[in-house]
Amino acid sequence: MKKLSIFLTVFLLIIILGAPSWAIDQTKKFAIGGYAGYGFGFGDFFKDQEFGYYDPDLGFVGYSFKNKLTFCFGAKAKYGLTPELALVGALDYQSGDVDVKAAAGGFAVGVSESYHWTGILANILYTLSPDKKTCPYLTGGVGYYMPEEGDSKPGINLGGGIEHFFQPNLALDAGARFHMIFTEDKNTTYIQILAGLNYYFGTK
Repeated sequence: MKKLSIFLTVFLLIIILGAPSWAIDQTKKFAIGGYAGYGFGFGDFFKDQEFGYYDPDLGFVGYSFKNKLTFCFGAKAKYGLTPELALVGALDYQSGDVDVKAAAGGFAVGVSESYHWTGILANILYTLSPDKKTCPYLTGGVGYYMPEEGDSKPGINLGGGIEHFFQPNLALDAGARFHMIFTEDKNTTYIQILAGLNYYFGTK
Protein backbone atom coordinates (compact mmCIF):
# COMPACT_ATOMS: atom_id res chain seq x y z
CA MET A 1 0.00 0.00 0.00
CA LYS A 2 2.82 2.42 0.90
CA LYS A 3 4.74 1.82 -2.35
CA LEU A 4 1.55 2.10 -4.39
CA SER A 5 0.67 5.43 -2.73
CA ILE A 6 4.13 6.84 -3.49
CA PHE A 7 3.99 5.64 -7.11
CA LEU A 8 0.55 7.13 -7.73
CA THR A 9 1.60 10.44 -6.17
CA VAL A 10 4.73 10.72 -8.32
CA PHE A 11 2.82 9.70 -11.46
CA LEU A 12 0.13 12.32 -10.79
CA LEU A 13 2.76 15.01 -10.24
CA ILE A 14 4.54 14.21 -13.53
CA ILE A 15 1.33 14.23 -15.59
CA ILE A 16 -0.13 17.40 -14.10
CA LEU A 17 3.02 19.50 -13.84
CA GLY A 18 3.75 18.80 -17.50
CA ALA A 19 0.36 20.12 -18.62
CA PRO A 20 -0.52 23.76 -19.50
CA SER A 21 -1.46 25.84 -16.47
CA TRP A 22 -3.29 29.03 -15.46
CA ALA A 23 -3.26 31.49 -12.59
CA ILE A 24 -6.54 32.65 -11.02
CA ASP A 25 -7.63 35.14 -8.38
CA GLN A 26 -9.03 32.97 -5.57
CA THR A 27 -10.84 35.86 -3.83
CA LYS A 28 -14.48 34.92 -3.10
CA LYS A 29 -13.98 31.61 -4.90
CA PHE A 30 -15.30 28.41 -3.35
CA ALA A 31 -13.48 25.12 -3.91
CA ILE A 32 -13.91 21.49 -2.92
CA GLY A 33 -11.20 18.89 -2.98
CA GLY A 34 -10.09 15.40 -2.07
CA TYR A 35 -6.71 13.96 -1.16
CA ALA A 36 -4.91 10.78 -0.15
CA GLY A 37 -1.53 9.94 1.26
CA TYR A 38 0.46 8.23 4.00
CA GLY A 39 1.07 8.97 7.67
CA PHE A 40 4.23 8.73 9.78
CA GLY A 41 3.95 8.77 13.57
CA PHE A 42 6.47 9.80 16.21
CA GLY A 43 6.46 10.71 19.88
CA ASP A 44 5.48 8.64 22.92
CA PHE A 45 2.40 7.07 21.35
CA PHE A 46 4.46 5.44 18.58
CA LYS A 47 7.37 4.14 20.69
CA ASP A 48 7.91 0.42 21.23
CA GLN A 49 6.18 -0.68 24.43
CA GLU A 50 7.24 -3.82 26.31
CA PHE A 51 5.58 -5.52 29.30
CA GLY A 52 6.69 -8.66 31.11
CA TYR A 53 9.51 -10.13 33.17
CA TYR A 54 12.70 -12.16 32.76
CA ASP A 55 12.64 -15.82 33.76
CA PRO A 56 16.04 -17.63 34.19
CA ASP A 57 14.76 -20.67 32.31
CA LEU A 58 12.36 -19.17 29.78
CA GLY A 59 14.01 -15.83 29.15
CA PHE A 60 11.68 -12.91 28.52
CA VAL A 61 8.03 -13.69 29.18
CA GLY A 62 5.52 -11.08 28.15
CA TYR A 63 4.47 -9.05 25.16
CA SER A 64 5.37 -5.93 23.23
CA PHE A 65 3.45 -3.69 20.88
CA LYS A 66 4.11 -0.87 18.45
CA ASN A 67 1.75 1.60 16.80
CA LYS A 68 2.40 2.64 13.21
CA LEU A 69 0.42 4.72 10.74
CA THR A 70 -0.62 3.69 7.25
CA PHE A 71 -2.76 5.34 4.56
CA CYS A 72 -4.93 8.44 4.98
CA PHE A 73 -7.48 10.30 2.88
CA GLY A 74 -9.96 13.10 3.23
CA ALA A 75 -12.18 15.79 1.75
CA LYS A 76 -12.04 19.57 2.17
CA ALA A 77 -13.77 22.82 1.33
CA LYS A 78 -11.98 26.14 0.74
CA TYR A 79 -13.17 29.75 0.51
CA GLY A 80 -10.90 32.60 -0.59
CA LEU A 81 -11.09 35.74 1.58
CA THR A 82 -8.34 37.64 -0.30
CA PRO A 83 -5.83 36.61 -2.97
CA GLU A 84 -3.55 35.44 -0.15
CA LEU A 85 -5.90 34.22 2.61
CA ALA A 86 -8.47 31.42 2.62
CA LEU A 87 -10.54 29.45 5.08
CA VAL A 88 -10.27 25.66 4.82
CA GLY A 89 -12.34 22.96 6.50
CA ALA A 90 -11.41 19.30 6.18
CA LEU A 91 -12.66 15.87 7.18
CA ASP A 92 -9.54 13.74 7.62
CA TYR A 93 -9.32 9.94 7.98
CA GLN A 94 -6.09 8.39 9.31
CA SER A 95 -5.56 4.63 9.62
CA GLY A 96 -2.96 2.70 11.57
CA ASP A 97 -1.85 -0.75 12.69
CA VAL A 98 -0.72 -2.02 16.07
CA ASP A 99 1.75 -4.92 15.96
CA VAL A 100 1.59 -7.14 19.07
CA LYS A 101 4.21 -9.82 19.84
CA ALA A 102 4.00 -12.33 22.69
CA ALA A 103 7.16 -14.15 23.78
CA ALA A 104 8.00 -17.04 26.12
CA GLY A 105 10.75 -19.67 26.16
CA GLY A 106 12.42 -18.21 23.08
CA PHE A 107 9.25 -18.41 21.01
CA ALA A 108 7.38 -15.34 19.76
CA VAL A 109 3.97 -14.97 18.14
CA GLY A 110 2.87 -11.76 16.44
CA VAL A 111 -0.46 -10.34 15.33
CA SER A 112 -1.44 -7.03 13.75
CA GLU A 113 -4.70 -5.15 14.22
CA SER A 114 -5.97 -2.07 12.38
CA TYR A 115 -7.43 1.07 13.89
CA HIS A 116 -8.31 4.58 12.73
CA TRP A 117 -9.46 8.01 13.75
CA THR A 118 -11.25 10.88 12.02
CA GLY A 119 -10.26 14.52 12.39
CA ILE A 120 -12.41 17.59 11.78
CA LEU A 121 -10.04 20.46 10.89
CA ALA A 122 -10.58 24.22 10.66
CA ASN A 123 -7.63 26.06 9.12
CA ILE A 124 -6.35 29.34 7.77
CA LEU A 125 -4.35 29.07 4.53
CA TYR A 126 -1.83 31.70 3.37
CA THR A 127 -0.71 31.65 -0.28
CA LEU A 128 2.82 32.97 -0.87
CA SER A 129 2.49 33.78 -4.58
CA PRO A 130 -1.22 34.10 -5.49
CA ASP A 131 -0.48 35.56 -8.94
CA LYS A 132 1.54 32.52 -10.04
CA LYS A 133 0.38 29.32 -11.71
CA THR A 134 2.15 27.34 -8.99
CA CYS A 135 1.31 28.70 -5.54
CA PRO A 136 3.25 27.64 -2.43
CA TYR A 137 1.22 27.97 0.75
CA LEU A 138 1.31 27.64 4.53
CA THR A 139 -1.62 26.45 6.59
CA GLY A 140 -2.52 25.89 10.21
CA GLY A 141 -5.43 25.59 12.58
CA VAL A 142 -7.27 23.48 15.12
CA GLY A 143 -8.82 20.04 14.98
CA TYR A 144 -11.07 17.63 16.82
CA TYR A 145 -9.86 14.01 16.60
CA MET A 146 -12.30 11.13 17.06
CA PRO A 147 -10.88 7.59 17.43
CA GLU A 148 -12.93 4.48 16.71
CA GLU A 149 -12.48 3.58 20.39
CA GLY A 150 -11.79 5.94 23.27
CA ASP A 151 -12.36 9.61 23.95
CA SER A 152 -12.24 12.33 21.30
CA LYS A 153 -9.53 14.96 21.80
CA PRO A 154 -8.69 18.44 20.48
CA GLY A 155 -5.46 19.19 18.69
CA ILE A 156 -3.62 21.46 16.27
CA ASN A 157 -2.20 21.02 12.79
CA LEU A 158 0.39 22.92 10.73
CA GLY A 159 1.54 22.35 7.19
CA GLY A 160 2.49 23.58 3.78
CA GLY A 161 2.52 22.62 0.15
CA ILE A 162 1.95 23.77 -3.41
CA GLU A 163 -1.20 24.28 -5.45
CA HIS A 164 -0.62 24.04 -9.20
CA PHE A 165 -3.40 25.15 -11.58
CA PHE A 166 -3.39 23.06 -14.76
CA GLN A 167 -6.90 24.31 -15.63
CA PRO A 168 -8.61 27.54 -14.54
CA ASN A 169 -10.92 25.57 -12.26
CA LEU A 170 -8.75 22.55 -11.37
CA ALA A 171 -5.53 22.39 -9.37
CA LEU A 172 -3.14 19.81 -8.01
CA ASP A 173 -2.62 20.18 -4.26
CA ALA A 174 0.39 18.41 -2.75
CA GLY A 175 2.04 18.91 0.62
CA ALA A 176 2.54 17.77 4.19
CA ARG A 177 0.67 18.33 7.44
CA PHE A 178 1.87 17.98 11.05
CA HIS A 179 -0.66 17.02 13.74
CA MET A 180 -0.49 17.11 17.52
CA ILE A 181 -3.37 15.61 19.51
CA PHE A 182 -3.68 16.80 23.11
CA THR A 183 -3.75 13.68 25.29
CA GLU A 184 -3.12 13.36 29.03
CA ASP A 185 -0.56 10.55 29.07
CA LYS A 186 1.12 10.14 25.70
CA ASN A 187 2.33 12.61 23.10
CA THR A 188 0.45 11.75 19.88
CA THR A 189 2.12 13.51 16.96
CA TYR A 190 2.30 12.53 13.32
CA ILE A 191 2.96 13.83 9.80
CA GLN A 192 0.92 13.15 6.67
CA ILE A 193 2.27 13.36 3.11
CA LEU A 194 -0.69 14.25 0.88
CA ALA A 195 -1.64 14.76 -2.76
CA GLY A 196 -5.02 15.55 -4.30
CA LEU A 197 -7.13 17.80 -6.49
CA ASN A 198 -9.11 21.02 -5.86
CA TYR A 199 -12.07 22.09 -8.02
CA TYR A 200 -12.95 25.81 -8.07
CA PHE A 201 -16.44 27.10 -8.75
CA GLY A 202 -17.06 30.38 -10.55
CA THR A 203 -13.93 30.40 -12.70
CA LYS A 204 -13.72 30.78 -16.48
